[in-house]
Amino acid sequence: MSVHVPAWAADVFGKPAPLVQLGLGQALRNMQANAQAAHEQSDSRTKHTFGMSRWENSFQRVQDELKDLPGAATVKPYRFPFDLTLVGRGLIYPYKYAETTTDVRTARGPKESALIRELFSFAPPPRHTQDALDADWGISNPQPEPRGALANLPEGTRLILVPFACNASELLAVYWGIAALGAERHLEWITEPLPLTVPQTVTSHGTTPSIIPAQASGERKHTGFAEGSEPSLTLSSRMPSERLRGIPPMTEAEPTQDQISEDDATH
Repeated sequence: MSVHVPAWAADVFGKPAPLVQLGLGQALRNMQANAQAAHEQSDSRTKHTFGMSRWENSFQRVQDELKDLPGAATVKPYRFPFDLTLVGRGLIYPYKYAETTTDVRTARGPKESALIRELFSFAPPPRHTQDALDADWGISNPQPEPRGALANLPEGTRLILVPFACNASELLAVYWGIAALGAERHLEWITEPLPLTVPQTVTSHGTTPSIIPAQASGERKHTGFAEGSEPSLTLSSRMPSERLRGIPPMTEAEPTQDQISEDDATH
């Protein structure tokens, strides 16, 4: 499939740029499908399941689609639960910018956090940095130093934003481009945010079953306690010394290994 690759993408990603462009559209399509499936299977009255699944899948599905490309690598930011994908000099960060068809050029950037500030150290500086009045009042927001794997990225790495609009019903739009982070989360797009083609077909890279196993059907017969099967008992004889000392017999065999505590299920 022939695709038009913008000059900045070819410069940042190199020869794999066309595959990156196609892979990102496919990855976000898979993200939406997985998040919708999680929401439907949870039978939840809220959108919490969809939101959490969408957040996780936005990073993991990108990794699935691009991990085998030349120059692809995973990057683990400091205290972030998911890996980011690096191809060539392009560090890819997908994020939801809206739940409706809002103009991406006027939408705000990702929610402010230490990670976002570190990521934007790989973006061009904003044209507006600090007013003279701010300097007089001692107000400053210095650029933090990247931590974790971000600190080891090669010089020339460029942050590539992949903003998308979606809700629990559909994926509305996906874009990519380079932007600086201005005041109050306003993005200053250095490149025009270009739409990515989103295919209709969903691809899968895992072994997670797509169909819930069938449950037992038909009317179940509820039996009373007295109608149940008689349990088997483990009998053991007492030693002669125990009989002489009047030690009562054990009514239950000791476990052969430590029991698993309820807390183990949470780790």
